[in-house]
Amino acid sequence: MGITHRERVCTALSHRETDRVPLDFGGSHDTGINIHAYRALVRHLGLDEEEPAAWKSGATEVVTPGETVLRHFDIDVRGEEAHIRDVDSATMLDENTFRNGWGIISRRANATAPFMIVRGPLQHLDDPKPSDVDSLPWPEGDDVADVAGLRGRYERLRNETDYALVVKLRNIGAFNLAQRLRGFTEFLEDLIVNPAFAEALHERLTDLFCRFAAQVMGEVGDLVDGVSFADDLGIQTQPLLGPDLYRSAVEAHHARLVATIHASTDARVIMHSCGSIRALLGDLIECGVDVINPVQVNAADMDTKELKREFGKDLCFWGGIDTQKVLPYGSPADVAGEVRRRIADLAPGGGYVLTAVHNIQKEVPPENIAAMYETALAAPV
Repeated sequence: MGITHRERVCTALSHRETDRVPLDFGGSHDTGINIHAYRALVRHLGLDEEEPAAWKSGATEVVTPGETVLRHFDIDVRGEEAHIRDVDSATMLDENTFRNGWGIISRRANATAPFMIVRGPLQHLDDPKPSDVDSLPWPEGDDVADVAGLRGRYERLRNETDYALVVKLRNIGAFNLAQRLRGFTEFLEDLIVNPAFAEALHERLTDLFCRFAAQVMGEVGDLVDGVSFADDLGIQTQPLLGPDLYRSAVEAHHARLVATIHASTDARVIMHSCGSIRALLGDLIECGVDVINPVQVNAADMDTKELKREFGKDLCFWGGIDTQKVLPYGSPADVAGEVRRRIADLAPGGGYVLTAVHNIQKEVPPENIAAMYETALAAPV
């Protein structure tokens, strides 16, 4: 009997080589696909029309592929989302505006444009104080997760399939959520000029996220192979904050969340952070992060060969196939070359799960998506 999908992923995440590189498509944070690109892919593959398995939160038109597509590409990972109740919801104010449970308002220019955050509930404050944190709509008590049916779904996947299972903890990045609540620029300024307020907000968010993570792990920690959360720390050209500021203002909160997860499960912790974050990877390893996603390969200082050489002993890589240039604008041959390059850089010795860098967008041709997975399936490790 050959290796199972679960064994393939777990072997790779244990820094050991396996028969081929494991593949993900929608099983972890931000590895899904735009609904229009998905439907084009289904037609291109000549498959029966299939609705996606799940729509992701928000109005981004990003979906998780259905089982027919996942099986066609022999995808190794399956994932389900866990949400914080009450605040992890959205109310449409008009056809182009919505407010989530935190009071963050997002708007789009028209029906085909993406939603963008335009206002946070703490953004109006000129001189924020730690006490202002109390004004937010915090869920009460320890029972903060919406876990209805979650264990049953994972038990079915565990008992009836051989896939590696990931639970996606949605919207629990303390740094990113603090920016959304306070304003992106305002919170970066607060880290310097209003540190007591910034620390109070970070601390309260981390308290909530640790309660949430502990509750979810209590439900499914014994059933999953990976636990995914997101907290973006970089932009295209550099980290959003330097290593010294990260260590003094953010690192302890990441470490506490990751420790909470590790305390209740043997699963690997997968952290999603876009952008140029090489300068922070050593700190994330110290926090206990096992896997970094999405490995934004065309951001500054994110050369995959160098990342593997510098961090590959302690860190696994999940992603790596360029979604900014190669997938949308290259040919299938270009995509195949990209896949072979990332496998050559990241797969030796294990430690690599292949998927696109972030969700596949509407303009990506179906031929290129097929070329990505078909090349990976045929490539030697």
